[in-house]
Amino acid sequence: MNKTFAIVGPKVDIAYDEGAIDAFMATAIEKNPSLARDYQVRWIGLDDTTTMQIIDFIKSGQKKATFTLPWINKRKSWSDAHSGMPIVLLSTNGDPMLVVQITKVLKTRFGSIDSSISGLDGPPVRDLDVWIKLHTTYWNEVLQEYGLVCCDDMPVHVEKFKLAYPP
Repeated sequence: MNKTFAIVGPKVDIAYDEGAIDAFMATAIEKNPSLARDYQVRWIGLDDTTTMQIIDFIKSGQKKATFTLPWINKRKSWSDAHSGMPIVLLSTNGDPMLVVQITKVLKTRFGSIDSSISGLDGPPVRDLDVWIKLHTTYWNEVLQEYGLVCCDDMPVHVEKFKLAYPP
């Protein structure tokens, strides 16, 4: 198996055990053999509370997509997500919590985000104004180290997914 750690966020310092992640993914593949052996590992959220809330929204089917910036992928030399790609999501403690599988990647621009896209996110941020404000603040913190800021032309990948493990 080949994994890429695509962990990004302001003030992120997550310790993780690669062996535990490998074992978790091996179990996920055993239970769901259609999962690809090459996968990404990510953390999603702002802190422990929001991370666990997002995990719960994914488990309940209320959150249907995640959003990435090709600008960061390029600077970190990470490959962009693609249909079929599994992603192991970690807690803030570095524990593997679940695996989602990308079903479709929509390529758009930040200025083109509308309610049909923000509506794929978790319930607290589906409102377009809330979504834009939250993601602008978050991404500006992340982009700061590269001398970049959110703008209407900024590319955004909308990664639709399904829960792959645990069922």
